[in-house]
Amino acid sequence: MKLEPIVDAIESLSVDGVTVSHWQAHSSASRQLSLGIKDRETGNAHAPLSLAEASSVTYLLVWSDGLVCRGRLERHQDPRRAFEEARRTAYDDEDAAHVLGPAEFPEVQLYDEATAAIAGGDTGCIGDRLGWIRDAVAAAGSDTWSGSFSAGTAETHLRTSAGLDVTSRGTTFGWFVSIDGEIGDGFSARRAESDEDFKSRLSALMETAALARREVAPLPGGTHAVLLHPRVVENYVLGTLMQNLDGSAVAHDESAFDRAGFRSGRASLRKDIGLSIDPLKPYRGGSYRFTGFGLPAAPCTFIESGRLVQPILNLKYARRLGLEPTPVPFGNDTVSFGTPERLDYREALEQTDVVVLSVLGVHTQDRVSGDFSLSAPLALRIDDGALEGRLRGTISGNLWETLRSETLRFVEIPLETTPGMIVTCRFDSK
Repeated sequence: MKLEPIVDAIESLSVDGVTVSHWQAHSSASRQLSLGIKDRETGNAHAPLSLAEASSVTYLLVWSDGLVCRGRLERHQDPRRAFEEARRTAYDDEDAAHVLGPAEFPEVQLYDEATAAIAGGDTGCIGDRLGWIRDAVAAAGSDTWSGSFSAGTAETHLRTSAGLDVTSRGTTFGWFVSIDGEIGDGFSARRAESDEDFKSRLSALMETAALARREVAPLPGGTHAVLLHPRVVENYVLGTLMQNLDGSAVAHDESAFDRAGFRSGRASLRKDIGLSIDPLKPYRGGSYRFTGFGLPAAPCTFIESGRLVQPILNLKYARRLGLEPTPVPFGNDTVSFGTPERLDYREALEQTDVVVLSVLGVHTQDRVSGDFSLSAPLALRIDDGALEGRLRGTISGNLWETLRSETLRFVEIPLETTPGMIVTCRFDSK
């Protein structure tokens, strides 16, 4: 959707004598090609080849009487009528009644011509990779597999009444493969990874699937050295940290980190742990030029040497907390988490009893207390540094105690941007 008619409608708007004094409009237009695979069959009715296009505009209106409303316009929707209806839902929120002006925006490598060609219908890359997957599945004798491939392009345009006017263009590429209905892996970024990296990831997935078919004797219940796979670290550990660092949670006292903690300089985690983002990394899925509220992308540190540096803040909660707004995490591949020193993966296996590859129940955990009890339906037992076979169980403990523990170790995992974590916690086999 073009912003010009939207802006014209906003600037000429009057509802019962009330006009718009400040505004922000953010348009997005995207095109995506996707191909599904269901039970070995490609492009069938349950997993078709599809090409989709979408466009929309999100907006923030600050009315001349100080009230605020925000919403979303879909394609073919009449903007003036939508804004008039939105006026009925306007509310008082002084901290939200602001927009940003012009700034210097970085150039970031977000657009890849080869990926754009795939999104336009050149599926040669996908065809090659489908062939490699089929060969690997056949060689392993797996019963079934499913998956998906996608490639897309997107253009965004952000304008405000304060004079901000910035655009961005990017591509996305991703795939996911599930073996035997439960063992899965994938990749997503602004462009496809190299063929070599794809084959390496696929080979590792097939090795894991083979191990998962091999049932082994359960571990005795109790405290064990547990290696959390990067997917578990992203899903639970980073997810919980980000929720507690979110400015909304901090402002409403719904975070484990209170406001004073960001000003005191005290360590809340172990003193060598850090958490930061860099959205300027080329072709990463989490990279961008500007945030949804118009802040230029830049590296940002949230936790340094175990100390809380600042919460994650949009424009509204930055004003509410009396701090500056920050860039926001958009994807885990631009997040740096852990300690400078990391164990090699093989070395880590020698210090660990079990690798947990997936967990269930993250959304039910208490993010403030840090207490957790998670189902681990897919774990691998380790004996003398060698992966033996599949376990099912639960892990339990306290996240904040874990992140302050001297026994915690971070692990470099091949092909992963997020580290694994060796944690001391309870593991009970089922």
